[in-house]
Amino acid sequence: MFNRFATSGVFWLSAALLATSVPRPACAQQDQAIAAGIQFLRGRASTRPVGESAMIALALLKSDVPFGDPALTACLTKIRSRFSSNSYTPEQTGGVDVYEAGAIAMALANLDPSERGGQLDMIAAFLIGKQKPNGGWDYSSRSFGDTSISQYAVLGLWECENSGVDVPPSVWDRAAQWYMSVQSSAGSWNYHRDQGGEPETVSMTAAGVGSLLICRRQLENYRQFQKGANPYLTPVQTGGLTTDYQVVSSPAAINAAIAKGLGWIGANFNTGNAPVFGKSKYYGLYGIERIGALADRQMIGRLDWFEKGRSHIQSTQAPGGGWSGQFGDEMNSVWALLFLTKSTAKTLKRIEVRKLGAGTLLGGRFLPSDLSTMTVAGGRIISRPMNGAVEGMLDILEDPRIQNADKAVAGMIERYHAQGPSALRPHKDRLRKMLSHRDQGVRQVAAWALGRTGDLDVVPNLIAALLDADADVAATARQGLQLISRRIDGPAAADPTNAQAKQAEAAQWNQWYDLVRPLDASGADDDEADAAKPGRPSS
Repeated sequence: MFNRFATSGVFWLSAALLATSVPRPACAQQDQAIAAGIQFLRGRASTRPVGESAMIALALLKSDVPFGDPALTACLTKIRSRFSSNSYTPEQTGGVDVYEAGAIAMALANLDPSERGGQLDMIAAFLIGKQKPNGGWDYSSRSFGDTSISQYAVLGLWECENSGVDVPPSVWDRAAQWYMSVQSSAGSWNYHRDQGGEPETVSMTAAGVGSLLICRRQLENYRQFQKGANPYLTPVQTGGLTTDYQVVSSPAAINAAIAKGLGWIGANFNTGNAPVFGKSKYYGLYGIERIGALADRQMIGRLDWFEKGRSHIQSTQAPGGGWSGQFGDEMNSVWALLFLTKSTAKTLKRIEVRKLGAGTLLGGRFLPSDLSTMTVAGGRIISRPMNGAVEGMLDILEDPRIQNADKAVAGMIERYHAQGPSALRPHKDRLRKMLSHRDQGVRQVAAWALGRTGDLDVVPNLIAALLDADADVAATARQGLQLISRRIDGPAAADPTNAQAKQAEAAQWNQWYDLVRPLDASGADDDEADAAKPGRPSS
């Protein structure tokens, strides 16, 4: 794909599925493969076109290469050469410029905000202007849409919006409609649906599923923004998001397309079958990693996607540290490193910390008196994570004065990502009680934490939280249920504001729980308790 650069060529807790997996400890062999891959890219960074240099920078950043690394600095210098004080001029044109802009957006979004200025706004404006009337992106000579080019536009705009740039919801809506319109009846995608005879591939199907997962997240964000917007606080100046756009793509339609795509990948995911993977297995695995992170799936079909991909990548690494394939050694090496480092999972973690850590500070609410602990990311104020025991963080959250809530939440997230569910499981009873807290932000944090314990015994509590009056709390509970059940297409209320729809959603989750829950110690069900569960009719 990325030598299509030269010839033809992927915040908030209300998103549809924000859960990120706790990274498994990397084996020594994996660490060695990453180190060798980094060294290989260091030697190539200064010789590539701007778009490829941006992808190399992204791989280095995701591999935790220090900001002052000479190779990374060289890539960033080349990227910045395309910007003036008020415009972005791509190095290449004709549609390849979309690849370039998407790659630059991804690289810049992973820098500190002070290092990128307003460059992401310029990139977003460029990418939005390149969207075709049908919602896709393509070469200048074509108008139907290219699955791969569109993927890079979606990825670039996603990272722009993750960093605080407003992307109109119509962009995500039209992109979702286009991707659904070019999906095959079997659930797969190819490069160009309008050109007969092109093969259906894992690479392009991963691009389709991953792009729809992103569009779904961003559209859900917008729906929650619409619900939460206070007309008395709407800015009078022009610019920024408005609440008058009506989304056309329904969650049910997007979910169905995602499910069909995942089914096709599950049936065809075989790293030993080069043709079905497409032009580059590494490009395809790059897309698979994105799906695994966005959908929070350890298994695709019957395969552990990460272990299967890691095994293939490690076994095919060249002695010089790179990976070879169509589109060039540099781009294949970039995609291999982005897979091994779980690059999308890192993006989701960054979004999650930003959302939960900064959520209580929007509009100045709960702004700490000690501003020395504050930082700014993506134009929003966030606080440094609190150190110490989780018990202390919960103490702060339960305090009716909610002092330092932002630091406590950020500390819980950091502890979870460092230790996994074991950091939260000892506090389940306390978290259950917090679901009844008078502050909806505390209830949302409790739902988030319970969902990440991974334990079935918290499912009834999360089902009850689906009926919470606050839409963000209900959405977070749903995400927890989807995480525990591993069902990204699990039940969701058609209209989250409708009480009957919410009851129906709870009833469906209860039906699933009845099938998987362990039996009572007595061997008998408690009929009275069952009748009292959300979504259960009382006799």
